[in-house]
Amino acid sequence: MALSTKFILASKVNDSCEYPIMLRIIIDRKNQLVSTKKSCKQENWLVSQQQVARGHPKHQEINLLLRTIVSELDFLIISEGKKGRKPTFDEMKTVVRSLTGATKEPESKSLFKLFEDHISLLNQQNRIGYADTFKFTLSSLKGFVKNKDRDLLSINLNFLKKYEEYLMERGCAITTRSVYLRTFRTMWKVAIREKYCPEAHYPFKELAFGKYNNPRTKKRAIQKSQIDQISALEIDPINDTLINSRNYFLFSFYCRGINFTDLASLKWDNIVDDELEYIRSKTKEEFRFKLHPEAMRILDFYRNLRGNSDAGYIFPILYKRHDSIQSIRYRKQKIRTRVNKDLQELGAALGIQKTLTTYVARHSYATTLRRNGVSKENIGRSLGHDSLKTTDIYLEDIGDPILDDLINSTL
Repeated sequence: MALSTKFILASKVNDSCEYPIMLRIIIDRKNQLVSTKKSCKQENWLVSQQQVARGHPKHQEINLLLRTIVSELDFLIISEGKKGRKPTFDEMKTVVRSLTGATKEPESKSLFKLFEDHISLLNQQNRIGYADTFKFTLSSLKGFVKNKDRDLLSINLNFLKKYEEYLMERGCAITTRSVYLRTFRTMWKVAIREKYCPEAHYPFKELAFGKYNNPRTKKRAIQKSQIDQISALEIDPINDTLINSRNYFLFSFYCRGINFTDLASLKWDNIVDDELEYIRSKTKEEFRFKLHPEAMRILDFYRNLRGNSDAGYIFPILYKRHDSIQSIRYRKQKIRTRVNKDLQELGAALGIQKTLTTYVARHSYATTLRRNGVSKENIGRSLGHDSLKTTDIYLEDIGDPILDDLINSTL
């Protein structure tokens, strides 16, 4: 291993008309410079001894620093050599900077402040949805610590384990715990990157995290016969919100599991020659497919409906007054909450035991295709999955009815 160091004078003088004293680090024929934060005139520099001559008024102070740097670097090189590795440029520069005072103490930031500043930044970038994820995680943490802020260095593995227990005691599903803990971990990495917390202080390293990386959701699909029941249910025409909620659910099912966010953003311009064209907001993938007759029937219901959107949207969800990213997002959240409440009412009226939500339509669409023998490849393509692996994970979450029938008929 070729590794050496040498003190030299910089080629240009500083404001004091002296030459900065630099340390040249050479590793495998590559070299980098780091400043010692000291300087002297050329006539005071002893090239062969790599130190300042006695004629310099601060020769003792400077030479002591240079000897200390050499000593600490030698110790680092020997220590790393025993491990079978060589120190990096950054590691050696860190030693020099710590001795010269060039390394600044990281800015102190509390747990709450760390989250709040990051949430503010995301909102400024119009990443409203992502900001909400951090906002909900912060709210959960505040509940855990009873709204008493914490210093980052006081948070350790024991804190994380107790927080995990707190979430479980509150009945949080593993998917919810996964979101909170993974968001907390992301926030911690930001703290390390921004130097608010030393890299060595990383309590998540020892937390058993495997179960949270790909948590399995509950099977949320219903059968096609139950979809037909929902469609056939008589609803009083005066109950327009319930009719809308049912239509959103059915339109999603018959339009390849389109999610509520994209459904709410559809405009009449997205309908071209009995085909639906739109770009999925989550993946930015373009979809285009022929509309199912049931989807066409729902569209006909809204073509001349009183109270239609004044902004060209198909469904009466967004209007001209929703003119900002934040107002659009909050409006969608509000309507989706109401729709899910209505769907639960529909499910109860029909005796459907599973909790109905807008997302059940997407799962039910995939399950219906699979039950009717559609290949995983085609299901994945219709859902916008970029790999069969993604589809396999998705079908594992909702179950594979063909495999179920095969196994049960064989036993």
